[in-house]
Amino acid sequence: MQSFRYSGKALGIKEALCQQTSYEQAMEEYIDTNVISEDQGKLRFAQSLSKLCDQLKVLPQVTVHYRARVNGEIHYYYMKCARVGKEEIENLVIAFSNEDTDVKRNELESMIIPSSVSAKRKILVVEDNELNREILTELLSEKFDILTAENGEIGLKMLSEHYRELSAVLLDVYMPVCDGFEFLERIKDDVMLSSVPVIVTTGSNRPEDEEHCLELGAVDFISKPYKPKVVKARLNSVIKLRESAAALSAIEYDELTGLYTRQAFYHHAKTLINFRSDKKFHVLVADIHNFKLVNSIYGEKMGDQVLKYLAKVFSGHIGDGLVARYGSDQFICLVCGDVDLSLDLVEQRVRKITKEAPIPNLVIKYGMYQNADISQPLTIICDRAFTAMKSIQYSYERNVATYDGSMSQKHIREMMMENEFESAIEREEFVIWYQPKYDVKTERIEGAEALVRWKKSDGTMISPGEFIPLFERNGLIVRLDEYVFRKVCQIQRERMERGERVLPVSVNLSRATLHHEGIVERYAQIVYDSQVPFEAVPIELTETAALYSIQIQGLTEKMVDVGFLLHMDDFGSGYSSMTSLNVLPFRVLKLDKALIDFIGNSRGDQVIQHTIALAHGLGMKVLAEGVEVKEQVEFLRTMECDEIQGFYYARPLPLEVFSQLLDEEQKA
Repeated sequence: MQSFRYSGKALGIKEALCQQTSYEQAMEEYIDTNVISEDQGKLRFAQSLSKLCDQLKVLPQVTVHYRARVNGEIHYYYMKCARVGKEEIENLVIAFSNEDTDVKRNELESMIIPSSVSAKRKILVVEDNELNREILTELLSEKFDILTAENGEIGLKMLSEHYRELSAVLLDVYMPVCDGFEFLERIKDDVMLSSVPVIVTTGSNRPEDEEHCLELGAVDFISKPYKPKVVKARLNSVIKLRESAAALSAIEYDELTGLYTRQAFYHHAKTLINFRSDKKFHVLVADIHNFKLVNSIYGEKMGDQVLKYLAKVFSGHIGDGLVARYGSDQFICLVCGDVDLSLDLVEQRVRKITKEAPIPNLVIKYGMYQNADISQPLTIICDRAFTAMKSIQYSYERNVATYDGSMSQKHIREMMMENEFESAIEREEFVIWYQPKYDVKTERIEGAEALVRWKKSDGTMISPGEFIPLFERNGLIVRLDEYVFRKVCQIQRERMERGERVLPVSVNLSRATLHHEGIVERYAQIVYDSQVPFEAVPIELTETAALYSIQIQGLTEKMVDVGFLLHMDDFGSGYSSMTSLNVLPFRVLKLDKALIDFIGNSRGDQVIQHTIALAHGLGMKVLAEGVEVKEQVEFLRTMECDEIQGFYYARPLPLEVFSQLLDEEQKA
């Protein structure tokens, strides 16, 4: 913390402030030593860094008035805290000032610059007592245009109608219908309404009232009965902090597209829904796929053109409703009334939008939440449209999806799995199962493939079909891959120490893992630390990864150089690459079940026969996976396939069952 003071001025700040100490300790010492006991609570609240940051995310500055004892006398002070940085809080500036000096300064400014020179600002006075309303109106009308409301409910309505031109709100705390606390509570999450600074007025001398108002977003506090100089000084001070019309416009409108910003969208959408609650509402969202790639290929200037084009066409297609730029490459629309949002029609519009876009092959994913449940918070309504969009985010066939209840359940379940991942790793809930590999000729187990299962602490099993695709999308698969590899190495080492039969157990690595820097060294170190031979833990790479042979050629060669044996998994499940077989150093080729299922079909038999012959010619062993019936086994034996993996011999087994199977086979 750095502290500065006016030379020769006694501000009541202790010398401790200029020493090497924490912010919290310095402020605590200042409050204990100088501030009178009745005001210490609210100043501690105001000087909490976490609470200050919460306030300053909404307001540019916060002011708190308090009393301090100087040379035995009580003086009136205030603390101002301002943020540096428009969007993120980069720095905080905290200043303390004598209120009597500030009143004199404002009087001097009024003398130098007559009020007639500048246009009158508009103030909203929310006060249930008619006499107090008249006092404030008379006191302030010379310099301000005054709007009045006799309770908080009317005040909220007037604030909603006039927030653009209002400079401040004077708000009484204790009123019928809707009091000051409820008023502040209802506007604090609305960025448009809460942008108008609120000064609370009350005759209460309870410090907790003031603290609560500050917590709810009030920027200042005035006690009754009113002191004209104090009221004017504080109003002038607050109004100086009021953002200009241009700054407010920047909050409300996106500079590039001219659409509403996300915050403004929420404000106006709430208003529209409240005033037209008898109508149907629909939410549509759009997300540009790989927008960073668009900027990279075509440049940011063309990227901006794409955004402006989409803003224009979306605005043209929305009749009665709102359109906003929700994020850097996302748009959101609120549509009101009975409109045709059938998938066929929307898909037709999507194709037209794509065809007429400034760049070719623009991919946009759309999500719709039709006939939205407007009893739900707006954030949830919008989330449901985004949930629909995310359900097809990686689909090459669909560009539009409509929300239904099952999507929400799936989304919630995926969020729960993501949140529970760390604790599942710590509690070792991910357990290793084994899919045995059998020699075709001897029909004895020659190895296994390690598979992962999620067994929660309560005994519930989660299917890998649920968590594996999720972790591949969010990147957690990298952590899971390493966890599985470590566990397999550990189990292999334990079997060696017990003198049990140790067969090679292969482990799959995802494409995401392969792209991590230092992956070869990391996995090699795990093998060294476990003190198992590399042959005991072969690495399986999917054919999808192998398709990127040029990118991973160096990586695979490095893996082989340190000692790993590589297996190509899922060969035949996609667009099989002969180049991969030629370039990448695989020891084993695994035929995918998609190929095995063609056995019995003359063309399928030919493909398998020649694939096995090709692999053998390249010095690779061949393993067929997904083998389920005897006819497939006999055909593969005839074709001299080396190993078989599948339900015909054994399903995936937990470690205990697999170990027992090995022991029984060894005794036989």
